[in-house]
Amino acid sequence: MDGWGDMGRRGTWTGGPGRRRGRGLSLALAVGLAAGPAAAQESLATVSCLVPDSVSGHLARIARRVGNDIGITAVHVESGARVSFNGSRPFPMASVSKVPMALEYLRRVDAGEIDPSERIVVPITDFRPGHSPLASWSGGRAVHVTIDSLFGLMIGVSDNTATDVILDLAGGPGAADRRVRDLGVRGVRVDRSEARTFADLSGLSDTIPERELYRYRYFRLRDALPQAHRDTARLRYGTDLRDTATPDGMADLLLEVHRGAGLSAASHARLLVAMTASRSGHRRLKGLLPGSVAHKTGTMAGAVNDVGILSLPEGRGHLVVAAFINTLHRTTWRRERTIAEMTRVLYDHFAGRPISETAVQAPVACARDSAGT
Repeated sequence: MDGWGDMGRRGTWTGGPGRRRGRGLSLALAVGLAAGPAAAQESLATVSCLVPDSVSGHLARIARRVGNDIGITAVHVESGARVSFNGSRPFPMASVSKVPMALEYLRRVDAGEIDPSERIVVPITDFRPGHSPLASWSGGRAVHVTIDSLFGLMIGVSDNTATDVILDLAGGPGAADRRVRDLGVRGVRVDRSEARTFADLSGLSDTIPERELYRYRYFRLRDALPQAHRDTARLRYGTDLRDTATPDGMADLLLEVHRGAGLSAASHARLLVAMTASRSGHRRLKGLLPGSVAHKTGTMAGAVNDVGILSLPEGRGHLVVAAFINTLHRTTWRRERTIAEMTRVLYDHFAGRPISETAVQAPVACARDSAGT
């Protein structure tokens, strides 16, 4: 078939026109998706999957704006149709790692090992560097708070102090990593706490005990390092395979989240409510979309990420999207805008709508059009 690549694994095209336009492109679409999820699922099981040149071209063109240093995977939940660009490439998760952490925490809540209503004391030696409204609001004093409130801060505002307390209650990074494997997901790994990640980001020695990496002590240790040493460590973060995910792997994890991830109905709802209420990343996945999105962002060094679950219009089902960018050579606005535009292309495509040229070429008009919907 002229102009199309060879079929790779089931349901995924590799090569073809998209490969010529941008490296790392792999695309799939169930024939008949425009007729609805049921028709799409039947088509996926019986015929080869095709992707129009328009989708391939749009994604590849947008990706060039960040030097192709983006990976994005979208999966239509009801049919299994998948679109992927650099889907097998590992990217630093940054705070997206809080999704697998949350799954292990909630599993333990369901098992009766953790009582979310319990009030605990968070001492200043548990305060973490980076984004932490809890530490900022504390006035430098210990905080009394419920465990469930900490969970809400972890997912809703990506609070690093809350995250490490929740992670410790959930058994640490190893337990969160095992939970991912137990769900049958590959390509997502959880290796470090927030304290250890920030230490590595600044180039602090691995021999420093984690108890000495609390917020105020961390700043003193970091600031004592030569700037060149810290800059080198910052660059190294982007190539470290610890705490990384492939877009394909994270999309698979989001599928598990959508299906319930083995959680009770109450815990599943708690996670989705927290993700939907998230205040961060409004210019990323949901930047050009109508309605709400259950999502989790991540930002650190060159990493600008957003992953989530979207509802398609007119009963066309749901779309999980995992988007990761890893480059220090583009502005934050450009990286966020790239995620927003690629997500909009995928949303329109799976919603059976025409992909408008103005949606990816006129940022101001497009942003204004979508703001009121």
